[in-house]
Amino acid sequence: MKPLILVSSLLVTLVLLGSAVPAWADTKGVRVDGKAPADYIAAQAGKSWAVVIGIDDYEHAPRLHYAVADATAMARLLAQRGYQVAALYNRQATKDAIEEELGDKLLDRVGEHDRVVIFYSGHGETKTVKGGKTQGFLLPVGGSQEALAKTGISMGRIRELADALPSKHVLFLMDVCYGGIAGTQFKSLPKYTEAYLKAITRERGRQLITAGGPEQQALEGPEWGHSVFTYYLLEGLDKGHADLNSDGIIPASELFAYLDSRVFAAAQMKGHTQKPELWSLAAEKGEFVFFTSARGTGGGGMASGMGTDALAAEREQLEAERQRIEAEKLAVQSRRDAERQRVEAEQKRLEVARAMPYEAPRQMGREITGKDGAPMVLVPAGEFIMGSNDGDANEKPERRVTLEAFYIDKYEVSTRLYAAFIRDTRRAQPYDWSQQVALVGRGDRPVVNVTWYDADAYCRHYGKRLPMEQEWEKAARGTDGRKYPWGNEEPTRRHTLFSTEWHGYGTLATVESYEAGKSPYGLYHMAGNVWEWTSSDYDNSGEFKVVRGGSWLANAWLVRSATRLWYYPSDRPNRLGFRCAQDAR
Repeated sequence: MKPLILVSSLLVTLVLLGSAVPAWADTKGVRVDGKAPADYIAAQAGKSWAVVIGIDDYEHAPRLHYAVADATAMARLLAQRGYQVAALYNRQATKDAIEEELGDKLLDRVGEHDRVVIFYSGHGETKTVKGGKTQGFLLPVGGSQEALAKTGISMGRIRELADALPSKHVLFLMDVCYGGIAGTQFKSLPKYTEAYLKAITRERGRQLITAGGPEQQALEGPEWGHSVFTYYLLEGLDKGHADLNSDGIIPASELFAYLDSRVFAAAQMKGHTQKPELWSLAAEKGEFVFFTSARGTGGGGMASGMGTDALAAEREQLEAERQRIEAEKLAVQSRRDAERQRVEAEQKRLEVARAMPYEAPRQMGREITGKDGAPMVLVPAGEFIMGSNDGDANEKPERRVTLEAFYIDKYEVSTRLYAAFIRDTRRAQPYDWSQQVALVGRGDRPVVNVTWYDADAYCRHYGKRLPMEQEWEKAARGTDGRKYPWGNEEPTRRHTLFSTEWHGYGTLATVESYEAGKSPYGLYHMAGNVWEWTSSDYDNSGEFKVVRGGSWLANAWLVRSATRLWYYPSDRPNRLGFRCAQDAR
């Protein structure tokens, strides 16, 4: 599944690694029949073809934000290199259209010495069948997670289409993450020798590189203007960074090595795991090879043909796109600088609080019952310690904040309560609703896959509201500045559900569980289980909403009470729910 959107507090350049060439990639002095590797391979290359697919606006799945931007940028880069490109975006990318493009149309076009790139940016899903075997699927625009076999495109089908193509080399670049791929995973990378270069050129080959592994969410965000995988893919090919040994060629295995290090490092800096994978879909040893220039492409352009003027226009568009992305990066940095200046001014104005020693929870408030039947707990008026000087930049400075008294739900809003709301209001059901309601009889789990608008509507329907993030943080940690709702002890499986894998809606904990993880006011799951919407904007743009608390996927760092993250209000992932608040009058 895709995406997990995070805003990094560091410039992208900080994740670039050193330029040392690993031993397996050392080709200094290697010649192939007396020629440089690039010249040897280019002389035997046929025409170059590409199919590029990007889907943001799904009919039955959460909307994505950068998939089409990923695909259009990739299409431009390949066209600039002379590839003949066919593109399918959003509503064009139906199951039938994708299979026709990868099947009949390519079969009619490509020759036995040609090579094909297939780039896909969208949702990927994994289905576990009887016996524990997993099967991967791509989700077309009309695809549904509830009917993958019928509406998705299985990786088995992808392998069949790849096998049927007469082209010598095929490379799939999948900006999705899933398991169950119909192939063999690369466990080690080959040593670049003359024999290796001859083999990858002579023999047939089918490779597949994914953005991440099973149950790993793919990062994307405005600082890149793309997913992190496609950002480094474009950088690696366009600027030649993926040519780790500067020999003029980038075989699939070398491209993977480049992406593996960059993407993994970028994810780790955000406390997230995303590790690309390289798979072989054929027994032969051939590999797809990119060139650091437009050689070996057999001419071409977009599928309809592209002359010199058209190619120049495409290059101008690509440059304009680059300038737009750079402008976005500068705007993000400008907002960061403004926020830093605001924080520094606030540090001078406010007393920086020092947390008192941890004390056992003894600030229990009185309870009332909300109009939806949910118990609510009083959080008294007064000061509390907000933020953390040891956390991310968006948590600083640690400071004293004064709030009026308010009530907040004792538990996360459950599927059972949300079902009553749907009956009362006829509001549209959340995504995969049937899976959620199927488990209502086995305990109250938090409702997920709800947008900020859904959560806001629920609270208002019952005379409540979403909590401000200041209210949420006070309710989570009390007044003594503790790190977690239960104190300063690092989280364990006794405290909360965190850092786990998704195995369906039953993965989530029931809302009344994890007694040891309660907050000082007796609130449950203020850390872990699911992130929770707040009413607060993340920044002055008003484009994002703050979420708090961490989830079943988050690590220990992210379930701290001071952690701040954001989502678009239209997002609805399976790790995000909510609880309501109301004024104490």
